[in-house]
Amino acid sequence: MIDIKEKFLELTKRTYPHETEHELFHLLPDYLLTDEFGNKYTQIGDTTTMFTCHLDTATAANTPVNHVIEGDMIKTDGTSILGADDKAGCVIMLYMIEQSVPGLYYFFLGEEVGCIGSRKLSEKFKSDKLNYINKVVSFDRRALHSVITHQSSARSCSDKFAEALAEQLNTCGKQIYDNDTILDYKPDHTGICTDSIQFTSIYPECTNISVGYYEEHTIRERQNIKHLDKLAKTCCLVDWENLPIERDPSVKEYYSYGHNYRSNYDGYDDWDDYYGYGYSRQYATPKDEKKYFIDRAFGIIYSSSVTIEQGSKKVKAVDFSVERLNFERDLVNELFFHLDVVYKTLNWTGEKAIVCYDNSSTFTTVTRDELSEFLPELNFWQHECEKQKYEDFWDAEEWMW
Repeated sequence: MIDIKEKFLELTKRTYPHETEHELFHLLPDYLLTDEFGNKYTQIGDTTTMFTCHLDTATAANTPVNHVIEGDMIKTDGTSILGADDKAGCVIMLYMIEQSVPGLYYFFLGEEVGCIGSRKLSEKFKSDKLNYINKVVSFDRRALHSVITHQSSARSCSDKFAEALAEQLNTCGKQIYDNDTILDYKPDHTGICTDSIQFTSIYPECTNISVGYYEEHTIRERQNIKHLDKLAKTCCLVDWENLPIERDPSVKEYYSYGHNYRSNYDGYDDWDDYYGYGYSRQYATPKDEKKYFIDRAFGIIYSSSVTIEQGSKKVKAVDFSVERLNFERDLVNELFFHLDVVYKTLNWTGEKAIVCYDNSSTFTTVTRDELSEFLPELNFWQHECEKQKYEDFWDAEEWMW
């Protein structure tokens, strides 16, 4: 029987950027098949459920990982990212396969660089659909509690499905002997995207489940291995085949915050505070941290700053050149195009993307921190601040004055 912790350590002993996924194939069961796009898969029994994870790591570095284990947390020594995103999902699926849980299991390539493997498969399914599938479940979400209902603001599964799945996870989790690890899943509309988003126009219920990693895509990434162990065992007890199916995949539905809605999770101000289009500079409170650096890209020298909210460590405000903001806006537009997000206008403020679907009263926002999961270029300022340290600080002050 698979040891969850040991398998996780084995799969994360090095990083696997896209196009190097084949280097870990020997760590996977040899009975997995390879589709025409290079993805690995297998099917167990008669099923209506497709399970997904991805094999690539969100880094350009193909390098060994030095594990550091502190209690229930596994992290690195700070010289690389961990790759729990998404080796945690891989471990869950390998465990379920070993326990013969019915399902179509897909291990995708290139999720971190645009959902390449799943996008190619979904294009095939649009004309050659597997009619017996009615739900797609990805294991690729941070933290401990999410059953995702929306990805990139578009509904991907019904509330009824998410509520039923969350209840099953929590209830089945109680059957596993471990009183110290209580599963507390609930529907969550704040998903960005993973492989299951590619199938939302094909299959009714497409979701993503928290697997216990934190600060993915960074050298601070860490995995709660105790949660992963219990979740893997719990997933073998869920009645996947009889979950309610309600969503119509032909209907596009967006999560709208409303014209004067104040977000209760992203820490930003009302729509009205942005004064329409164009970006606003939000002024930091004394407790916020402001990082200065000189941006020398685009053939200019620009004194830039990023304001970090104390506590959450989220980007609260940026002061970048127009050239930088235009470059980032193009990146965001390209990402949304690949995700098949249909919208009327997209305004990039530097702090977040404001997406209007039909009129000014129907819009959603996606923060810079959320987008940086899929657009690592948005984190350029971290590298610049680290590289320049204090040597450019006084130059930045001089430019400001």
